[in-house]
Amino acid sequence: MHKILAVDDDLSILEIYKEIFSNAGFEVRTAEDAVAAVTLYQQFQPDLLVLDVDMPAGGGQKVFDRLRNLFQTATPIIFSTGLPEAVQNLAKLANVVVLKKPVNAGELVSEAKRLLKIA
Repeated sequence: MHKILAVDDDLSILEIYKEIFSNAGFEVRTAEDAVAAVTLYQQFQPDLLVLDVDMPAGGGQKVFDRLRNLFQTATPIIFSTGLPEAVQNLAKLANVVVLKKPVNAGELVSEAKRLLKIA
């Protein structure tokens, strides 16, 4: 089973992600800030991350930088944000997708499956 770590400071959005991805057959864990996300990443070893961009303690950009630079990981990442232009430069990178909130459940799952190369 593929594992997803969803990170957002809005608990209701995390609940929605949990439901969407669980129903699609993924194992899901959640974190509410950048610090918890990095810690949980090390423990859980997810196959994919869904990151909010604007969060306390650094946000998705900080998590992204830490994972790419510190852990040298190419774990696929979906940035889910109300301001996609804030991370458009990252959308050009391999294994990175930027989706505008509110995110459509079908689009979220299909992008996750595409990044994970699941038919």
